[in-house]
Amino acid sequence: MSWWEWVISIVLFIVALSSLIAIHEAGHLSMAKLFNVYCYEYSIGFGPALLKKKRKNGETYFCLRAVPLGGFVSMYGEGAEPEPGLEIPKERSIEGIKKWKKVIILSAGVILNAVTSLVLIFISNVAFPLVRTTSFTKVAPESIVYNAGVRDDDRLAISYPKSKEVDDNGVKKVSPFVTNDGQAFFVVDSDVVHNDHHYVLTYYPVTTKRDNVLSECLTLYVGVSKEEVMNDDDYKTQYSSWIEEENSPAFYPRFKDNTFKFINEEIPVKISFKNQNNEITTVDIPLKAQDGKLVDFGVSLQIQNEWLPFGDRIKNTFSDFGNASVAVFKGIGTLFTGGIKNMSGIVGIANYSAQLYGSYTFATYLYFWGLISVNLAIFNLLPFPGLDGWQILVTTIEGVSHKKVPDKVKNIVSFIGLALLFLLMIAVVVMDILRITGVM
Repeated sequence: MSWWEWVISIVLFIVALSSLIAIHEAGHLSMAKLFNVYCYEYSIGFGPALLKKKRKNGETYFCLRAVPLGGFVSMYGEGAEPEPGLEIPKERSIEGIKKWKKVIILSAGVILNAVTSLVLIFISNVAFPLVRTTSFTKVAPESIVYNAGVRDDDRLAISYPKSKEVDDNGVKKVSPFVTNDGQAFFVVDSDVVHNDHHYVLTYYPVTTKRDNVLSECLTLYVGVSKEEVMNDDDYKTQYSSWIEEENSPAFYPRFKDNTFKFINEEIPVKISFKNQNNEITTVDIPLKAQDGKLVDFGVSLQIQNEWLPFGDRIKNTFSDFGNASVAVFKGIGTLFTGGIKNMSGIVGIANYSAQLYGSYTFATYLYFWGLISVNLAIFNLLPFPGLDGWQILVTTIEGVSHKKVPDKVKNIVSFIGLALLFLLMIAVVVMDILRITGVM
């Protein structure tokens, strides 16, 4: 991306994140106002106040602070002290209302984030066409591929490996195989020989804003032989259905290792194309690397816009929302099995948001922030000190037992919980930076 696209992507990230936070806090504020709880301040961000306003005869300050990474609604009864000379009746405090009302106030931010997620996913599905990347080519005249007889609208001949999964009933299900970072992939050349080593050349589209330049979408992985696959339980499970195919390749991508690094050299590969009569033309292409990137050899792959029937778009909206919610719960579950290695924090989200803005359609960008919104909703529901779920849990316990949890206990648990949450945030930020810089 150009420098101005990076600037725009950063501004959009701040606006999008601040909007989700503002919506979350607006949920708390609106329900607090509904139940006549006195609110001192509705604030977006932390740190020094950049803007602090209160309507004439109003009672709540609306504040914009310097660090747009959070927000809060300060209510009477949560520790905030009234302004000098201001007397507020106890029944207007968050502790002076009925417990069920307090639970609604505490839950409102989560609910509003969930609704926002559904709205964003709805807009991305309904207001925009579905953009597909295709295998149909555009060929530059006089390129090596053109001279070999390949023409526009011929197709890139690729294989799409699938993996077998076994469900609880022992039934085998075939699903697209994906790399370690969750991307599906296509194999272009399953046996690239370079310096007496075997590699597998794969293709995956990198943009939906324009046709994909094929050289920009190619990745070279270390090749794993069929014998190695059969002797490795992980690979055997992943590639079992592919191995069973009649014309299965001799080598498979090794995703456990780093990819091949192109260092200003030439690598011979074979790339095949199908014409309208399904006749295959295989072209010997010397991939040329310059400054770690492959030089364009004159082939692009077309994108295609498709408007789905309106009913399908509505169906996809709820399906996408459901799948996103399930994915969040699964992601939280992996914290207890795989640690934080698969988590992403503010730095990772900012980086991925910039990549989406630069390479994908605005519909995809909206969809992404719909996913972030449902993440915020579900994460805030966790019964962990510092999150809405913790306060909901305490309030529910107090309502059922008709006994107040001692403030000393709540303060100690909250302090420990917030410290752990802060350490987790730091650890995730460090992991994000290591991933972005290529250390991990």
